[in-house]
Amino acid sequence: MSKYYRQWVEQYQDEAWSLARHLLRDESEAEDATQEAFVSLWQHREAMDPARVKSWLMRVLRNECFDRLRRRRPQTEIEEDHAINESGPMTASEQKQLSQWLGRAIAELGEPYRSLVILRDVQQESYEAVGQTMDLSPSQVKVYLHRARKMLREQLAEHRS
Repeated sequence: MSKYYRQWVEQYQDEAWSLARHLLRDESEAEDATQEAFVSLWQHREAMDPARVKSWLMRVLRNECFDRLRRRRPQTEIEEDHAINESGPMTASEQKQLSQWLGRAIAELGEPYRSLVILRDVQQESYEAVGQTMDLSPSQVKVYLHRARKMLREQLAEHRS
C-alpha cells in the first residue's frame, strides 16, 4: 500500500499545496497544513478507496486550513497571487491592481463561497471534484458558485463607484 501512497503524494501534492496556500495566504503555513493532510492520508492509507483519495485528501486539507485560520488572529494581508497573467489592453499596473482587488474580494467571501471560487475558478476543478471535496452535489456547487460570483460582481460594482 505504500506504493499507492507514494503515487498519491506525487499526484496530489502540488494541487494540495496550492489549495492550502490560497486558503491560508501563507506559504510556510500552507506547507505545514499540506504535510498534516498527507500524514493523515498515511494513517488512513489501508482503508482508503483509491477512487476517493483526492476528494478525501482535499477535504481533510480544507478542514486543517480552517482549523489554522480559526486559531489565527484576523489577518488583513491579502496575497496578490490570484494573478491575471494574460496579455491584453491592460497595463501591468492595471493588471496588478485588479489582481490585488480580486485577491481581497475572494478573501472576504465567507465559506463555502471562498473555497468554491478557489477550487473551481482558480484551480479549475470540475464541478464533481469540487462537490466531492466539499461534500456537496454538483448542482449545489453550481448554485453556491453562482452566488459567490454574484457577490464578487457586486463588490466590483461598488469598487468602480
